[in-house]
Amino acid sequence: MSAIDEFEEAREDLEALLIEVLGSVFSEEAMPVWDDALPPGPIVSSRLAIHDEVDDSYTMVEVRTSAIVARVLASRMLLTADPGPDDLLDAVGELGNIAGGNVKSLLRHSCRLSLPLAEMTDDATPADVDGVTVRAAVLGQVVELTVHLAGDIEGLTWPGSASEEVVETPA
Repeated sequence: MSAIDEFEEAREDLEALLIEVLGSVFSEEAMPVWDDALPPGPIVSSRLAIHDEVDDSYTMVEVRTSAIVARVLASRMLLTADPGPDDLLDAVGELGNIAGGNVKSLLRHSCRLSLPLAEMTDDATPADVDGVTVRAAVLGQVVELTVHLAGDIEGLTWPGSASEEVVETPA
């Protein structure tokens, strides 16, 4: 079975995972959505890689949402009424870390998880990748979780490595 088939087979579990993580992190009800896309405007995303040292493959986990959701999340996580841009990145990075840890437990048990890399962009268009994307709504806004094989892990760091140094790179 290919990795894409494995991700597709796990689609319902990934959807349930996203709903559970959002419900837990926001203390709000989250519901699956199928056709809703991210709204136009600033998008805050987090990406991490799961490294399988046996076959030297990387599975990428990406979480994307609107700056609105990121602001609410940062406000609640950091207990501040007016979170700044770095706070939004920290909050969505942590959301990605939580989701990534759950994806690792679901699909890649004995593998290594990178640290999250968060960024804010103005482009709501998702990258064209072979993988699985599930969406859920929380607070009336969409959050996307995408799992795919990673060809590029540039910029990611790994626990135990210097913050400016990438210890593992694909061959």
